[in-house]
Amino acid sequence: MKKLFLLLSLILIELVLYILILFSNLSHINVICYIAVIVAFLYSLLFSFKTKKYLIALAMLFVLIADLFLVLLGSPNLRPFGMLSFMIVQFLFAIYLFRCDSKNNKLSLVIRLAINVLIIVIGLIVLKSSIDFLSIFSIIYLANLLANIISCGLSIKRHYILLIAFICLLLCDIYTGLVIASGDYLVYKEGGLLNYIVNINFNITWLFYVPFLTLASAFCFLSEE
Repeated sequence: MKKLFLLLSLILIELVLYILILFSNLSHINVICYIAVIVAFLYSLLFSFKTKKYLIALAMLFVLIADLFLVLLGSPNLRPFGMLSFMIVQFLFAIYLFRCDSKNNKLSLVIRLAINVLIIVIGLIVLKSSIDFLSIFSIIYLANLLANIISCGLSIKRHYILLIAFICLLLCDIYTGLVIASGDYLVYKEGGLLNYIVNINFNITWLFYVPFLTLASAFCFLSEE
């Protein structure tokens, strides 16, 4: 009963913050966004001690660190530090998945290496002279996020919650990446679909990001080691 109460309290708190983020006109909305990250981390930390999912709590700690740079402080100069932290997040989730699914470890490792090589090569070809630390960290992060999605799919009965969380995160990152890349790395045709998407007057990033935070934290509640 206590576990169910805490789970429901997490969902309720994140839902209230979700509504405020998406539909309110409050000033300093970035603070509200960061509170949502803090809540997800604290709940994951609370339940990691009971379920022994310490790597998940550690991953959520690096989510907190990443969003300190990207959301709360928000300076473009700090983006590389944020993406470095997010890259570490995916490495920690990868270690967790590797430890939990010995049956598919070899296949997961081969897939992970293949995806990393493919994404890195494509990134280098597309970005060419625009390559920098931010894009390098982002490419490696994306490759390992995709690999983690596949790893969850290989053991979907056990990791379906993480799978949904990672898909939400991927959708968030695709949109955020398109926005950040606009002008600096990529040029979108005026009047085109991509130009419309990156300029839409709605917080699409957090439309997907809060569900990721909530599901990743709730995974500590709903799945036993």
